[in-house]
Amino acid sequence: MRQVMAISLEIRLGIAGTAKNTGKTTTTAAIIDELRDRNIPFFLTSIGYDGENIDNITGLPKPKLRVEPGDLVATAEKCLEVSTAGYKVLTPTNIRTPLGKISLVQVTKSGLAVTAGPNKSSEVRALAQLFRETGPGVMIFDGALNRIAPMVETDGFVLATGAARTPDIPRLAEETELVWRIASLPTVPKAARIAKYPPVVITLIDKELTELKSWPAASLIGEFEAQELADGLAAIVVPPDSYLYIPGIISEQALLVLCAYFQQYNWPIFLTFADPIKLLVSSNPVAYYTLLDKIFAAGGYVGVVKRVPLLAVTLNPFYPEYRFDSKTYQPAFVDFMRLQLLVQKNIQAPVYNVVKQGAKSLVDNILAGARRWEGPSTMYFNKENTACAEP
Repeated sequence: MRQVMAISLEIRLGIAGTAKNTGKTTTTAAIIDELRDRNIPFFLTSIGYDGENIDNITGLPKPKLRVEPGDLVATAEKCLEVSTAGYKVLTPTNIRTPLGKISLVQVTKSGLAVTAGPNKSSEVRALAQLFRETGPGVMIFDGALNRIAPMVETDGFVLATGAARTPDIPRLAEETELVWRIASLPTVPKAARIAKYPPVVITLIDKELTELKSWPAASLIGEFEAQELADGLAAIVVPPDSYLYIPGIISEQALLVLCAYFQQYNWPIFLTFADPIKLLVSSNPVAYYTLLDKIFAAGGYVGVVKRVPLLAVTLNPFYPEYRFDSKTYQPAFVDFMRLQLLVQKNIQAPVYNVVKQGAKSLVDNILAGARRWEGPSTMYFNKENTACAEP
């Protein structure tokens, strides 16, 4: 029985907030409360540091994560010192943060926890392995959109957004839609084979997966690297249906350069990213998706090797409104029903207000949607924009 549970509950979940006060901590709290009510074990940590008592910008109080006896938390040494919860250390690690090494602890007394976790993909993998060795459960990596990069190691993520990002409802709805669209980019043909031996640098691969040319840029592709890449492609005959594999994060200016060359040369190739997270790190999904759409219109195809789906969206109608007369921030709210309707209209992911609705349905969707071993065959879009299973 334990082995069956371990398989069914090995889920790595990311929770990403788009800005302060968008409800990420409230979303995380609602999820762990629901998991606890169902007797589903979970492991809690964060991507980087979170947990301020007072928002440094607005002066308004921030919600904190309450933990209960038996909960498992991975956090840094100095965070343990300021947490009000009691704990016992189960496993110290060699993962270092500015707040000390991370330890896996078990809560012994109820209280408020402050979490500071890994900020590198390799460290997230190491911590996930530690969680796996400890037992079955839902691994929760709490983070923010601007430090989302390590969430490539998760099975999917929940986006916490709201009026604190912008009280302009149509603009917020558009941004959320484009986050969903980027997260939903299809896998390219032969993605599974590319994933077995992924190139470590930018590489042009033909449709038989023979490497044709490579460029040294890997982890971060800026405008200069993109210009060298585009010039190199323009100087050769690029076979149709080739893959231009980009393993790292690409800047908006770099993508703009590539877009211009796709428009000039009409390359019928797959612009292939390692995962959608590489495109979300900039926190500017509107600009990125606009460029991707132009590349597609110019005859190119855009896809990923590994999908990291957006499982759900949580919305917070609250935002801190600045009052010039008192020179202070005051609580304000947008029309939640209008916000929810506009956000839900153009995305195929459920949208929640966890304060009013709780997290039962949200957790149901997480448990169903993040089970990578039960997922369908790898899907991609062919030239007619219809779904196909990978051969």
